[in-house]
Amino acid sequence: MTQKFLDNNRVIAWLERFDEADRANARLLLSLLKLVSANEFRQAMMELLERQITESELPLALFNETERAKRKGKPHRLFKETKVGKTLRAEDKVGPALVPRQRYIGEQIGSEGVTANILTQFQKLHKRDVLLSPGAQIIRERKVRRFVLATDFIGSGDRINDFLNAAWRVRSVRSWWSRREAAGLSFDVIAFSGTTDGIERVRNHPCQPTVHVAVVCPTIRSVFPPSKAAEIEAFCQKYVPKRLAEVALGYGQTGSLIAFSHSMPNNAPAIFWEKFKRSKPLFPSRVTVDVGSPFPLAIGSVAEKARLEAAVGLQSASEPAQPITIEAIVLAALQRGPRLPEAISGRLGLNLFDVNEALLKLRDLSWIDGHNQLTDRGRLVLHRLALPSAAKQLPKSRNGYYFPKSLRVPRDV
Repeated sequence: MTQKFLDNNRVIAWLERFDEADRANARLLLSLLKLVSANEFRQAMMELLERQITESELPLALFNETERAKRKGKPHRLFKETKVGKTLRAEDKVGPALVPRQRYIGEQIGSEGVTANILTQFQKLHKRDVLLSPGAQIIRERKVRRFVLATDFIGSGDRINDFLNAAWRVRSVRSWWSRREAAGLSFDVIAFSGTTDGIERVRNHPCQPTVHVAVVCPTIRSVFPPSKAAEIEAFCQKYVPKRLAEVALGYGQTGSLIAFSHSMPNNAPAIFWEKFKRSKPLFPSRVTVDVGSPFPLAIGSVAEKARLEAAVGLQSASEPAQPITIEAIVLAALQRGPRLPEAISGRLGLNLFDVNEALLKLRDLSWIDGHNQLTDRGRLVLHRLALPSAAKQLPKSRNGYYFPKSLRVPRDV
């Protein structure tokens, strides 16, 4: 984080809530929190959607992930089924609402409102190729081959799986999916970010969706080595009231380290958004942008570079001997495994596209091998990065000062 961020009154007050011995961990955790601006979020989502257009069969059906109503623990079917002869057939022309209707006074709209706007703008650009939340009958008539579900974040994977289950309960959908190799329906899920566990859980759904994310979400366990991660988790649990013990590390004990301009996911540690010791949290009620919020101070290339350097331990009081580039940061992250692109993205909170580009450059430079292991040349580069670029000093004399003991006549005089 930048110094302006750390000097923010709310940040200072937040750090003072912790015991003196714990403030270093609080500052470290805060410095690794990835903050996503509205522009970055919108641009990344648009890029993910554009790839669906260029890399898949058209037209595609685009849906917004929203919370599904349940009965006896099962989500309601996505499309209404009617009996035709002896079989049940889905014939709705209109699919689920992009944003749920208000069911009670004071009901709040979450991130689905922001995502719905992006999907609407995208559909306007591709009216012929994109169907926005169509019903089963329209899917059938237009011969749709792709069911694309969009969301901002995959945390535990619960809500995504609920939506997929709602579709999977429809007999017509299962029938289309069974013929996906020839002329049926396949599933895709796109999200700005997601945790490794959440993404894997979604991939294991019976409909076998392909999951696309811009950034693998950094978490306490992905950013820190195991011993340090355990220390940070204990710190997070120490300051949370007993009634919130189950969400001390966020919903599902995820420990996600990401926040969007529209909200902070409930999978983030509670110390960021929960009130304790009668003081205001850093992001009250998971609202990230309000009067006095430090969020805007941590947006931009300078703040992002500082966060990435902190993630790989390249911060120094003085300038490094070599300029720190994205390639150097990825190289430093490869010092410990796992070394797959998804793992590096989750360790750094760096865009997967940028990670893959950096890995290609590192191989071309012979700093890593084909298995993303550091070469001798790569280790030498990291060693130079860790050295401060201080001016060379003269060797010290054994005596503190030199005093001449005799004088002679100068030569040539």
